[in-house]
Amino acid sequence: MKAQAATNWLRAQLAGWRWIGALAAVAAMAWLALRGLPDGRLHVYFLEVGQGDAMLIQSPDGRQIMVDGGPSPTALLYELGDILPFWDRTLDLVILTHPDGDHITGLIPLLDRYQVVQVLDAAQSEAAAEAAPWRARLAAAGIRRTFAQRGMSLPIGDLTLTVLNPGTRPLKGTTSDDNNNSTVLRLDYGATSLLLTADAEAEAEADMLAAGLLLRADVLKVGHHGSQGATSARFVAAVAPRVAVIQVGAENTFGHPSPEVLKRLAGVQVYRTDQQGRIEVVSDGKRMWVKTAR
Repeated sequence: MKAQAATNWLRAQLAGWRWIGALAAVAAMAWLALRGLPDGRLHVYFLEVGQGDAMLIQSPDGRQIMVDGGPSPTALLYELGDILPFWDRTLDLVILTHPDGDHITGLIPLLDRYQVVQVLDAAQSEAAAEAAPWRARLAAAGIRRTFAQRGMSLPIGDLTLTVLNPGTRPLKGTTSDDNNNSTVLRLDYGATSLLLTADAEAEAEADMLAAGLLLRADVLKVGHHGSQGATSARFVAAVAPRVAVIQVGAENTFGHPSPEVLKRLAGVQVYRTDQQGRIEVVSDGKRMWVKTAR
């Protein structure tokens, strides 16, 4: 009898634990579902992908925009998997600023993993050998593709993306035509603005200044990973950022960011992915704050 009673008690305990486990699973799923819902704020993630650029923009109504993909497919997918719920596999827009390996490499396998609605591409992608797999994947998937040009305005819910570079005539004979014709974007949401400069260098900066474009912004994504040839003093003065973000790999062989660039950013709050890891800019349209992974 004692043995039977003990068995019954054990069964009751196991049944109770099953219920607790089931409730815990339901609670976890509910938490994940809530985590995946838009919260009415703008989120811009500067991803930690090493020596390269990769940014995820989430609009207040939940639309998702990928800007560049960094040099590593695994690093990009890890970062996205850490931010997005596992069932969320849709990107409303993917933007390739230019087809250098530290911007395009991570995007190529992204096309297999995520459903991409449309692409804003760089004109250089048409001829660049490095972009051949990119072009082939886009064609195979039948993804709509548009080339970036100054003056394009992309309203995405409550936020607006404006293309500031390249101009109607590509820059030629610069220190790096590839970098200077990369896509520069201005993002506006309410009172918050970000300037995403890709790898634009001093010649592209001078061209944007000469064109009289609206450059002043709260956040400057520093050009070309903090290279000495970008982020000129005149450009910094025109942007007048409160925050600067440098996407750069730890102990990279290029010496990025340049000490000269850091001097030009004196008085600006500087965040670096090699030091703080993933950097997140959040805005409710009135206030803006920054979160870092470390």
